[in-house]
Amino acid sequence: MNTPGRFYRLLNVLSLDVALGAVCCAAWFARGFQAQLRPYAYLALGLTVWIIYTADHLLDGSKITREASTYRHRFHQKHFKTLLVIVLLAVFVDFTLLFFIRLKILYAGLGLFLIVILYLLVNRWLSFVKEIVIALVYSCGVLLPAFSVKQTALSIPDAVWIGCFFLTTLINLILFSVYDLHSDKADGSNSFVLTFGEEFTRKILFVLFSLQAALIMTLLYNKMLNMSVVLFVMNTTLLVLFSKPSFFKQSDRYRLYGDVIFLFPVVLVFVG
Repeated sequence: MNTPGRFYRLLNVLSLDVALGAVCCAAWFARGFQAQLRPYAYLALGLTVWIIYTADHLLDGSKITREASTYRHRFHQKHFKTLLVIVLLAVFVDFTLLFFIRLKILYAGLGLFLIVILYLLVNRWLSFVKEIVIALVYSCGVLLPAFSVKQTALSIPDAVWIGCFFLTTLINLILFSVYDLHSDKADGSNSFVLTFGEEFTRKILFVLFSLQAALIMTLLYNKMLNMSVVLFVMNTTLLVLFSKPSFFKQSDRYRLYGDVIFLFPVVLVFVG
C-alpha cells in the first residue's frame, strides 16, 4: 500500500474519516434545508461522532481477552491508554463548544447524547440489532443540527431524502457485518449477520437495495436531482462492495471504500 493509502487507512482505523463524513453530510442537509449553521456546530458534531465511535471500539477491544482478530481492534487494544486520554480531552473540548451552540441544537443534541450513553451501557444486550441502532443514531446526529433550526415544515420529498440516507447508513453497517462475520465470531462479538445468518442477511441487503432504488427514483420524480445523484453514487459503491466480496475483503478494502462514501456529499456542498 502506498503512502496516501497507508495514511487514509490510519484515518479510517481512528474513525477520523467517519467523523469528517458526518460533518460533510450535516453540511449537505443544512444546504438542502437552507439552514445556517455556525462552525461550532460542525466541530461539535465531528468531535461527538469521533468520541462515540472511539469509545465503542475501546469498549469492544477491552472485552476481547486475547489479541483481537481485526486490525482496528488490535490497534485500540495496543493504544488503549493513549486513546482513552485523547477521548477524555475531546470530551472536555466538546463540552466547551456547547457554550457556543444555539440552544435548539444544544437541547436536541443533549437528548441524543443521553440516548447514545444509554446504548453504550446496554449494547451487550442489544448487540444483535446494533447495526440498526447505530444507523438510526448516526442519521439523527447528522440530521439534528440542520433540522433543529429548519424554518419550514418537513415535506414528503424531504422525508424521502432522510429515509434514503438512513437506508444508506443501514446498508453500509449490515454489509460491514457480513465482511466481519468470521472475525466477529472469533472475538465473541455479536452482529446482525451472526444473529440472522449470512444467507438471510444477503436477502435483506437485496431488499434494502431494491427499496433504496425505488426511493431514489421518487426523489428524481420530485426534481431533487442533486440529492438523487449523490445517493445513487453512494449506494452504487455499496452495491459493488456487495457484489465483489473477494476483492474488497483483501486488506479491509471494504471498510475504506464503505466509509469514504459519506464524504461524497461534500461535492454538492461546495459546487452543487
